[in-house]
Amino acid sequence: MSIAGAHDTGTSTESDAFTIVGHRGAMAHTLENTIASFQQAEQRGCPELELDIRPSADGRLVVVHDATLDRIAADDTGRDLGDVSLMTLEEIQRVPLRGGHRVHTLEEIFAATTVRLQVEIKDPAVVPLLDGVLGDHPEASRRIYLTSFNADALAHARDPVPHIPRGIILHRLPVEEKHPEGLDSLLERTGASSIHSGWEGLTPEMVAAQQAAGRRVHAWPVRSAEDMARAVALGVDGTTVDDPQAAFEWYEQALAAQG
Repeated sequence: MSIAGAHDTGTSTESDAFTIVGHRGAMAHTLENTIASFQQAEQRGCPELELDIRPSADGRLVVVHDATLDRIAADDTGRDLGDVSLMTLEEIQRVPLRGGHRVHTLEEIFAATTVRLQVEIKDPAVVPLLDGVLGDHPEASRRIYLTSFNADALAHARDPVPHIPRGIILHRLPVEEKHPEGLDSLLERTGASSIHSGWEGLTPEMVAAQQAAGRRVHAWPVRSAEDMARAVALGVDGTTVDDPQAAFEWYEQALAAQG
């Protein structure tokens, strides 16, 4: 299996290459979900970047993982402000983040990057806003796909943006504890063309079966050479990483160990 690079002509869903995805950019080195972090990951060769979106009170899509800014705020002035969904974009962007950064909109990330974007829905309230934003940015919309742990959010996204691919994120397999309908019904309901699964329950047979059905399978997280070797042995199509430079080295090591 070859490795996808930032300058490959194909997208990660069209290539059989192993895809190393920058998790919130290069968050091991630069504050997550910031332009600086995404650009660093892209410069280090990631052909795909993962980011998180939530709605602001005035209907903008902001790139934030947590419901609040407490964890990433530069100081106490940015903490205990409540949910970002209750703040306007101006209020959110006024909060200084660690390292001199600020919160960005999805549109700003579109303008600052060139590679494929895995856009994770953290709050289902973003779904009605997607059509307007993506309609205003047709070029960018051709290089994104939506992912979420929330199956209902993915299913609802089929109506406003049916042309945008979707992927379901799972903590583990099998899925019946959280999704009693079972994996096949879950995939059909969400229209997911990719599965992003934690390690538990992942087997080479499961991976091969999903690939034969036309879906890509990513495993997460990869935070060590051992994790990468496990991903390669499973035959998955890619993974998300906090440290892209290290991950590319781990991948080469895993391939060399396979002989």
